[in-house]
Amino acid sequence: MCVVFSRSCPYASSLPLTNPPNHLSPSSTTALGAKLVVGMPFKDIATSDSVYLPKVPPASDAAARKVIKRLQDVNVGVIAPYEELKANPFPNSVAVVSLDAIASSGLPPLPEGALRYAVKVTGLEPEASYELFKTLNKRVVVIILEVPAGTSRVHASRRTFQLLANINSDLPVVHSLAFSAVKDKDDLILRSGAEGGGLLVDGLGDGIMISAVGSELDLLRTTSFNLLQGSRMRSTKTDFVSCPSCGRTLFDLQEVTEQIKQKTGHLPGVAIAIMGCIVNGPGEMADADFGYVGGAPGKVDLYVGKEVVKRAVPNEKACDALVDLIKEYGRWIEKPVDAPVSV
Repeated sequence: MCVVFSRSCPYASSLPLTNPPNHLSPSSTTALGAKLVVGMPFKDIATSDSVYLPKVPPASDAAARKVIKRLQDVNVGVIAPYEELKANPFPNSVAVVSLDAIASSGLPPLPEGALRYAVKVTGLEPEASYELFKTLNKRVVVIILEVPAGTSRVHASRRTFQLLANINSDLPVVHSLAFSAVKDKDDLILRSGAEGGGLLVDGLGDGIMISAVGSELDLLRTTSFNLLQGSRMRSTKTDFVSCPSCGRTLFDLQEVTEQIKQKTGHLPGVAIAIMGCIVNGPGEMADADFGYVGGAPGKVDLYVGKEVVKRAVPNEKACDALVDLIKEYGRWIEKPVDAPVSV
């Protein structure tokens, strides 16, 4: 899994977690969102903050361990189950141990090379177990909340956050959404949004970690980042707001939206509204930074915030005029060009 955090925390800056393949290769680093330059990764705005390894490659698998080490070199964290790290130690890793195990036997010694602990909770543990976090805070870097199948995620999660609030814990909490199987991309997105999105929108949680049998690593990562962006927790790309289209729409909404996305979809933190007419458009786009609104047949009005700054721009020039406006207000960055890759 790749882990993505929504805010600054002691271990990473923002968390999607994704499930890596059994054998990590240079291509795995690009699936995690890292760029490759002459075979070496570097971290990008949409690179996973950490990678969760259900299985840690043994020392004999030098190639896989080299890939992980290179990810660590660009500040991608490595998290793995305690028993895996005990059997196959890995430097500068984080060991996952369950809250039930700590309550039963205490906190075990860190495996060789591990720096801190991550504690996995289910939301079903006895209330007294959460009191342990009062003494664990300095040794634990993150809590992973993984509600068992067949249990209401909403109820178990809300209970967890209430119990942590009762002891004034400020440890970051990552939602682990583990799906045994999903039908397709849409099914993954809908289930992730339904099970994790509502909690994140309410401010409950600091990151997301999605695993789904048969799903590509890159899809898990992008779904994680999109979920955080949709919850207004971390922006890694442009936000687009569009009206649903109706009989008053003064241009081809779908075609124009796609044109604008192609030109401006690489601007993290920028919100652009695309509205078909002036009847409801200005009200519906109140939170956008820039607006593209049908003002008359064949003409577009451009907004900055709630203020119209250019009127009656011809349709064929309006998209470029919007780009110029974004540049004029200092919100433009050039679209990155992928560097040559050597593997």
